[in-house]
Amino acid sequence: MKGSHIGNHARNGPSADNCLCWNKGTQVEALRVELADGSSWLFPYGQLGAVKFEPNGGDDLLSVRFAKHEVQITGKHLRPLALAFQKLAVDWVRELPARFAATADGDRTYIAGIKVSEIQRGQ
Repeated sequence: MKGSHIGNHARNGPSADNCLCWNKGTQVEALRVELADGSSWLFPYGQLGAVKFEPNGGDDLLSVRFAKHEVQITGKHLRPLALAFQKLAVDWVRELPARFAATADGDRTYIAGIKVSEIQRGQ
């Protein structure tokens, strides 16, 4: 399995898990979205409608639409995450605390925020 780590933490160090903001899996059937408040959502890939990646000079936006919800992910270097969605291979995503933003060096993905909203009919 592959994920995206922030910083140069040892994989067995106590802070290694805190730096992981997404995970790539195989035979994934649903996307788990973990929010900063500790709540989480599960979205079946069978309801995936569209994924849109918008680069914006380091502050990227990734919009993921399901049948009744849209998940908006903001952060840095989100292109690898968008490409993993193409293969329906993103197991889960989560927001990282702001203290990890400075360590998003090189091409490491950093998820600053996630917003889940219900799609109103006619949108």
